[in-house]
Amino acid sequence: MSDQRVHMKQFEVAKILHNNGVAGDKKAVVKANEMLLKLRESEPDNALIEAYYGSTLVLLGRDAVKILERADKAEEGLDALNRAVTLDSNHKAIRLLRGNICLRLPESFFHCSEMAIEDFTFLLDRYKENSSYLTQKQVREVLRNLSAAYQNAGKPDNAAEVLQRLDQLERKKKSKD
Repeated sequence: MSDQRVHMKQFEVAKILHNNGVAGDKKAVVKANEMLLKLRESEPDNALIEAYYGSTLVLLGRDAVKILERADKAEEGLDALNRAVTLDSNHKAIRLLRGNICLRLPESFFHCSEMAIEDFTFLLDRYKENSSYLTQKQVREVLRNLSAAYQNAGKPDNAAEVLQRLDQLERKKKSKD
């Protein structure tokens, strides 16, 4: 079996562990991080591996006991996510990962709500160009997250405007059902 196929299988396992980690499984986060670190070493310019690696670092920070370790891991994870966006700025999964992480980090410390706004706006702009880019469920989630990011960034008018868009979308959905 080729190295590429082995790496892809390992990456799929690491993504499952990552998702289990997002749901709270601390051991899965550690294992996913270890796997992604190895994959990252063998494919240093793979943007998606870099993004998931960055996300696992943020999750390690979430689970750390010491405050300084929490902050350091989160910063390191953000750096990896930013590198992933630099490597492939058009990748939907990377933008979703970074946007969701930036939304959930404390704005008073990390100041990354603007980055979340950038990512969610990017996703919605691509959706406007191609309606199959996001599922309707993803559109609603991105709109909710964009509104929250605007709120975190101290832009309540923008947040309210996005919520109106979401409300219109919800009404359209109900009228179709």
